[in-house]
Amino acid sequence: MTTNLSDLTKKNPKTKKRGGKRADHEGTIYYVKSRKLWAAAIRLGYNEKGKPLRKVKYAHSQQEALEALEALKEKYTGQMSLEADKMTTGQWIEKWLEVYVAPRLRPNTERIYRSVLSNYALPTIGNIPLSKLTEIDIQGVIFGPLRDKYRTADIFRLLMGALMKKAVKCRLLKYSPAVDLELPKRPQKRGFAKPSAEDWKRLLEHKSKVYYCWRWIILTEYVTGARLSELLALRWEDLAITKGDNGKVTGGTIHIQHALSTGMKKEGKTVPLLLGDTKTDQSNRVLPLPLYFCQEIQHYRKIQLEHRLLVPDWQEKGFIFTQWNGAPINPARFSNYFRRLRLKLAIGSTFHMLRHDMASRMKNSHSFDLKDIQNQLGHASIRITMDIYTHIDDEAQQEKVGTWLEEGLTELLASSPKKEAQTTPKTS
Repeated sequence: MTTNLSDLTKKNPKTKKRGGKRADHEGTIYYVKSRKLWAAAIRLGYNEKGKPLRKVKYAHSQQEALEALEALKEKYTGQMSLEADKMTTGQWIEKWLEVYVAPRLRPNTERIYRSVLSNYALPTIGNIPLSKLTEIDIQGVIFGPLRDKYRTADIFRLLMGALMKKAVKCRLLKYSPAVDLELPKRPQKRGFAKPSAEDWKRLLEHKSKVYYCWRWIILTEYVTGARLSELLALRWEDLAITKGDNGKVTGGTIHIQHALSTGMKKEGKTVPLLLGDTKTDQSNRVLPLPLYFCQEIQHYRKIQLEHRLLVPDWQEKGFIFTQWNGAPINPARFSNYFRRLRLKLAIGSTFHMLRHDMASRMKNSHSFDLKDIQNQLGHASIRITMDIYTHIDDEAQQEKVGTWLEEGLTELLASSPKKEAQTTPKTS
């Protein structure tokens, strides 16, 4: 499962009491059959380990329990934990990541969060006591080191909002200093550089000295529009080739059910590659494959098997696309390789734009609707498909509108009666 940034701001699942959900310090009363007493309970928040802090008083009647609850509220409302004076902001960030974030996130997402906080929060505000941290301190990071990094600043703001909200809930702070943070000016969105047929051909014909499977990676991207992490996570067991009664290949399917990501690097060790679930449940999908591609991928399978016999230390892990020794391909390294190659070949499209091109080709064929495109690309919602992919051909759309207006204006002027030439009256 994938946890989004917005999920970090959801309430702790351990908020349900007998009698319904209650906010911190609201309190509740309930009858305890085993004691034959009424209980008045109030939750003060959570400790640094994520466990709820509660105070309970027992009474012989419901009315006494209500009075006890009011006494608890009067006594504890407004009191804050003394831990905030002993804890630095950096210590709380590390504790928050360890207790609340790491168990719920995909490894790749956790790596991104830790990277943002380690590079921008810990060096700037990490030594400030948590109880002394102000909005100005946090805003200074956004308008300082992050002023030209809008996307990172957006992630930083969301993370600070989530971890400070949790600090309030744990009674470490009375108010969150990260409620009204502002972002720097959003840069203009980079336009979509649609790869041409010639671009695809040049990519296919590239003779890579790094990836022996290069041609078939590009071919697979062309027929699936998969994310790079999904593409490099494909295993032979995900491929299903169908054959007719005569034994000839008729087509096939590919099951995209995993994503390959880089984990957290530990001291003295290389960055681990992790095979996990797809980005969302909707990303887990089965896609049809054309006949020609199935023939190509079978040919590639023979090449890989022959190559395997020549490599004594081959690491068989079942991946379709591998390094020379059979190990899975690091998505980050492949992305860097593609970036250098496209600049060398003068191709404007990034690898992710090759994925966009699948949507563009489907849309321009007029044979598919937005739901078809959403299913092909594995978007979590139709809104993503609409927002990102229905306007990726902006220049073509503008040209189409311009041509339409030109034709309409030409027709209008052609059908209008010509004005009589105006002459200047002669003066006597």
